Amino acid sequence: MAVDGLYERLADSGYVYGPVFQGLRAVWRAERDVYAEVTLSEHVEADGFGLHPAALDAALHPIGLAGLL
Repeated sequence: MAVDGLYERLADSGYVYGPVFQGLRAVWRAERDVYAEVTLSEHVEADGFGLHPAALDAALHPIGLAGLL
């Protein structure tokens, strides 16, 4: 699934994500499973987190993109 322009389209719908929370890079499906590639910006300090909140947030974006709701 294409993620190019995703955050711009979300902003047009009223969902504005700051740069730290724009970590979704790729989404794909394999039958009923949905996979996502998520990254943190290189300037984000991740120490002290088991899972950084921005990475968790970006990992949830495919729920809407894949039509899972």
